[in-house]
Amino acid sequence: MFWLTYRQHRMQLLITAGLLVAVGILLLINGNAAADSPNPAKVFSDLYQYLSWLQVVPVAIGVFWGAPLVAAEFERGTTKLVWTQSISRFRWLGVKLGFLAVLATLAGLAFGTMMQRWVAVFPADRGDTSFTSRFDNPVLFAMTGVAPGAWWLFGFVLGTAAGAIVRKTLPAIAVTIAVTVGLMIGVTNIRDLYADPELVPLGTEPVGRVLEMITDAAGEVTALKVLPQDWYWRFQWTEAAILAGVSLLLAATATFAIRRRS
Repeated sequence: MFWLTYRQHRMQLLITAGLLVAVGILLLINGNAAADSPNPAKVFSDLYQYLSWLQVVPVAIGVFWGAPLVAAEFERGTTKLVWTQSISRFRWLGVKLGFLAVLATLAGLAFGTMMQRWVAVFPADRGDTSFTSRFDNPVLFAMTGVAPGAWWLFGFVLGTAAGAIVRKTLPAIAVTIAVTVGLMIGVTNIRDLYADPELVPLGTEPVGRVLEMITDAAGEVTALKVLPQDWYWRFQWTEAAILAGVSLLLAATATFAIRRRS
């Protein structure tokens, strides 16, 4: 089953691997250029304006990996043959979904690690590089650390679940795009709620994102509500856990969808 799954989806796997290699080469070249540049901020922005589009890769994973996984089998009618053999529906989906889910997650983690190493080349003491903050920049937050692994996993499992439910590839693709993009926008707006902010007394320079100013009865600012910069990993693991939990529910939904259909 593993070899058959690889044979069926090797094109998607090879294209994704090629993308990771290409991104890695670009990041390496750009990072080396920044090390010798008097203006590292410009070196960063020259590449970032293109790399920022890679935040939509989870959508592509859902469209090209997930949506056809089950839907295309229904459309070709191959499920009628597969499910009359000795392999159960549960095992058939479990191997395909589990194998590719692991690869999608590992690919996302590799991407996040490369991006994180690249951003680390631009420390704040080398100029005005505040825009490179992985915590303050929602695009970088979703493309660094462990978050990409969770997002790529979510996109893949969502596409699979959509295909298992609607049994048509194009509608499954439409659902995958709409839900993934909608969730990305929604998470960006609620990410600050992952933890209660700290209160920083006025006069203390906050290190992190200022969410709110606290005023007294006279309207004077007395404190600030701040999300400390060192909470980056706390928020990363929180978002990853949420997405992993949703992905597990979607996998269960896909399993139920194929088991109840003759």
